Amino acid sequence: MKKVSCANCPNNSCLIKKNFVQEWAGFLEEEKYQAVYKKDHSVFSVGNPILGIFFVQCGMVKEFILRPHNEVEIVSFANDGQVFGHAGFDNNYYTFGADAKIDSVVCFFANDIMKEMYISNPNLLYGLMQFYSNEHSESTYRLMSISQMNLREKIASVLHYLYRKFGVNSDNELPEYFTREDLASLACTTPEQVSRQLSDFQKEKLIEKRARRIAILQAGKIRNIISDYLEYFKSATT
Repeated sequence: MKKVSCANCPNNSCLIKKNFVQEWAGFLEEEKYQAVYKKDHSVFSVGNPILGIFFVQCGMVKEFILRPHNEVEIVSFANDGQVFGHAGFDNNYYTFGADAKIDSVVCFFANDIMKEMYISNPNLLYGLMQFYSNEHSESTYRLMSISQMNLREKIASVLHYLYRKFGVNSDNELPEYFTREDLASLACTTPEQVSRQLSDFQKEKLIEKRARRIAILQAGKIRNIISDYLEYFKSATT
């Protein structure tokens, strides 16, 4: 694999790239570890020591927790330019895991390197603080709202999350690698219930199921289903 330098990285939304200074160029390339993770391969597991922080150069990674009987509950996804593994940053061991959702290239910086960058570049530190704040709001929204939602609201909330975070293609379709199982895990329900609710949404012409893809036809109406919840968490859901 040819290593992608931070200076030439196409991910302008990446915190490192957004706060890049030329004086760092050699330092970053010397200290950055970059690796390819094939689909479904583990980046880190529950109980692994926390050695640093990760950035997705390209691809997608899912973070998850393990419920009793090793049932997986997806916590979040990270794609091009986004941070993951941050919820355990500078603690001792991960209480959650991360797998490559699709073939992905991941960058890694050790804890001591990140601390050195924070001290030397306050803009990077402030950017990470904003990121943590937004992620905390998102997590709080999901934790407090999903438990109160009915099935229709849960699936609408998941579709809204995926639409807002990852967008759609020119045919209004979400990325094809999101499965019914993914939606069920995010909504804390079952794939069967997801399928039934998606069929109801299709009858209402809010979405259209197209083989392995879901087309979002009425994003505004899907958002309206959960508007009462969104009002309380505007920073996480707008």
